Amino acid sequence: MKKAIAWSLAPFACIGLWLAAAPAWGAPAPALSEVRVFQVQSQVCNESIAEGVDSTRQCQHRGPTRISVMEAGLGNNSIATFDGARLAGQKTAICQVGAVSQACNGAGTLMGYIYIFDVDIRAAGWFEYSNTSINAPRNTLVSQLRIQ
Repeated sequence: MKKAIAWSLAPFACIGLWLAAAPAWGAPAPALSEVRVFQVQSQVCNESIAEGVDSTRQCQHRGPTRISVMEAGLGNNSIATFDGARLAGQKTAICQVGAVSQACNGAGTLMGYIYIFDVDIRAAGWFEYSNTSINAPRNTLVSQLRIQ
C-alpha cells in the first residue's frame, strides 16, 4: 500500500519541479501614455516638432515628406491620416535597456514604437495619428499637426 501511495504522488513532485523551473511571467504591458509627432522631413527642410506644438513653422513642406510619430506604451489600433486619407507606415519597436531607450535588439523591455509615415504633400493639411491602449484604462490618444 505504501508503494502505491508513493508512486501516485510522484507525478505531483515532477510537476512541482517543472513549475519551479518555469520562467516567471513578466509585468503587464505598459498602458499607452503618449503619442506625438516629433519630426517632419521633406526636401525643403528637416523640422523637429516640440511637444504641444500644433503646426510646422520652419518651412512649407511639399513633395515627398516623412512624418515621425513617437508612441509611449502599447496600443492596438493605430490610425494615421493626412487630410482624412489613411496612411500606411512602418514601425520600429523601442526598448528600455538600463537608462537608455533604443531600437529593440533582443535586450531590454518593450516600451513603445516609433512610426514613420511617407506622404506626398501637395498643399498644407492636417496629419492625425491615434491609437488605443491595449490594457486599462483602454484610452485612445490622438496627436494632430498642421503641416504647412
